[in-house]
Amino acid sequence: MADMMQSQIVSRPRYRELAAEDTAGVHLLIVEGDTLAPGQMAALAAAFAPVAARLQTWLVSAPATALAPGKVCKLQTVEEAAAAIEAMPEGFGIADRLYLQGTEPFMWSLATVAGRAGLSPSQIRMQHAGSLKRRVWCTHCHQTTENVTTNIVTCTGCGRELLVRDHFSRRLGAFMGVMVDAEAPGEVPKREEVFP
Repeated sequence: MADMMQSQIVSRPRYRELAAEDTAGVHLLIVEGDTLAPGQMAALAAAFAPVAARLQTWLVSAPATALAPGKVCKLQTVEEAAAAIEAMPEGFGIADRLYLQGTEPFMWSLATVAGRAGLSPSQIRMQHAGSLKRRVWCTHCHQTTENVTTNIVTCTGCGRELLVRDHFSRRLGAFMGVMVDAEAPGEVPKREEVFP
């Protein structure tokens, strides 16, 4: 899976293991629960042990666990987590950090909301976990198609067959999709499962 995350495309996000930054103020760790591999919560607990007193952990779609570090909150959906970020009473300060672990659609949905809530990109850390599924933005009708696992997808907006590119928009939190035969009309590659 790590090879699928590497690309020569400059816009492609790069992720690394999460680690607490001791000099930061408040720490918020949000984990997409169904992406957790065995032992991963224990590893996160160890990585955040130095800041456990200043840490909130939000588990989304996961059973609460005693291994989760800091003060734990359980949420059901990414939408609920996004609403909770927007409703944070104190907001975010310049020294605060947001740590996200999960699939790209999960992380980028929350990073976008956090940006609107006042966090700069330099305050957000991400670690990919789970499926390689993608959110794809249609360059023709500007709609997004969620949970894409194939190299070609039918746009949910305009119905065009889109080639899923490796070009990524951080603003949209999505990969670009272009009409599959735009350059060579009628030439359509085989649809394959490439982002399991």
